[in-house]
Amino acid sequence: MLVQFAMSINLIFAYIREKQINDDIMVFTRDLVWFETFNIHYAIGVDGISVAMIVLASIVVLAGVFISWKMEDLPKEFFISLIVLATGVFGFFISIDLFTMFLFYEIAVIPMYLLIGIWGSGPREYSAMKLTLMLMGASALLLVGILGIYFNSGADGGQLTYNILDIARVNIPVDAQNLFFPITFIGFAVLGALFPFHTWSPDGHASAPTAVSMLHAGVLMKLGGYGVFRVAMYLLP
Repeated sequence: MLVQFAMSINLIFAYIREKQINDDIMVFTRDLVWFETFNIHYAIGVDGISVAMIVLASIVVLAGVFISWKMEDLPKEFFISLIVLATGVFGFFISIDLFTMFLFYEIAVIPMYLLIGIWGSGPREYSAMKLTLMLMGASALLLVGILGIYFNSGADGGQLTYNILDIARVNIPVDAQNLFFPITFIGFAVLGALFPFHTWSPDGHASAPTAVSMLHAGVLMKLGGYGVFRVAMYLLP
């Protein structure tokens, strides 16, 4: 995790240097085809917002590791779950393909059930199940929204795509935008614990271990706000 933190700090200076010679919206981009039939790519890159979120996440994850250093109950499994969660978070922040972003979203959410249900306190099973059910419901809405955006990404006659930068240049029909914006917004709003979709959050905080509560508030909920900004507000009205 120290290496991870050092890399995130180095990313700040690398990003500043790169923007001096590169005016692209996203820099350090990579694009590999995953499923050619559906035009799904492992497409990643960063801009100023995602760099800031990566640095924030690396600080919180590092602090969570130090706080949990003397974990006695299944420490190996605990730290594996923590690393998987962190992997999902970092992957989410660098994704510029909607399908890849959704995949990392799920990778980040699933370990929360284990971290609260196994290492939590109080009504941990109830809190973990409530969190999981609400976030899985949000994932279903989010998937519908992403597919709606995908199937309208060829409105100008181009190829259907999940690439956020390509979709931003497409004139998606207004009716489709009005339909899929609230679906996508609510999907991310649940994860961001925006009112009135926040009821899972207090239970999760109360039952989670200290490190997990830090990740919950300092990292995981930020995925919701980032998703609203990056997808719902950027691509739709």
